[in-house]
Amino acid sequence: MEKIVITGASSAIGMAIARRLAALGRPMLLHVNSKQMKPDKELSKAEVVVADFTKEDELNTFLSRLDDVYILVHVAASIDTQLLPMISEASIDRMICVNISAFTRICQRVIPPMVSRRNGIIVNVSSVVASKTYRGQSVYAGTKAYMEAFSRSIAAEYAARGIRCNCVAPGSIAGGSLSYLMKNMGDRIKDVNASGRLGSPEDVAGAVAYLCSADAAFVNGEVLHVDGGHWIGL
Repeated sequence: MEKIVITGASSAIGMAIARRLAALGRPMLLHVNSKQMKPDKELSKAEVVVADFTKEDELNTFLSRLDDVYILVHVAASIDTQLLPMISEASIDRMICVNISAFTRICQRVIPPMVSRRNGIIVNVSSVVASKTYRGQSVYAGTKAYMEAFSRSIAAEYAARGIRCNCVAPGSIAGGSLSYLMKNMGDRIKDVNASGRLGSPEDVAGAVAYLCSADAAFVNGEVLHVDGGHWIGL
């Protein structure tokens, strides 16, 4: 049976997605960057692979495991929130390496087997900043804009061959990289959203689950924003 692969599965969003998709009953391969994740009861049968995508040998080892992927959910990302002159060259290189180069190669690897089976689902986790940018996120926003354009191109090239490729673009989600901003901005983060609250990793997981389901069989090349009405907030 073809498997579900989730990169960045140790993040709050990645873990929520893994728990949600475990209900599909397929084998799961969960990628984590460096810290060993301890699967909970719902993920006890999942295989966990540690790989730093900035290291060529570790990325190649991970790519070699992607022959029989039915669903790929790409969550893994590197982020550095600072004004451009303050971002180090090493940090820029890491964001480009993880968010663009590794992401591209992972998609490149799973597509040919999907084409052979004429069946496959790719969901890439982008960000609201790909469309509505803010100070301090120039490089990160650029990498996510690449992800969305790249995903539309995959849909254009392979929809007729049974592949669906969509993005989910979270907004203000509690936990993860937002924790740093919350320390400095507090409730102002919530005020950006029309809903007046932060989202949860489970909100994102629900959107991903929908795009992986038969209910989304005619949805391709789209970006589903999960942002609590971010666009019509302050």
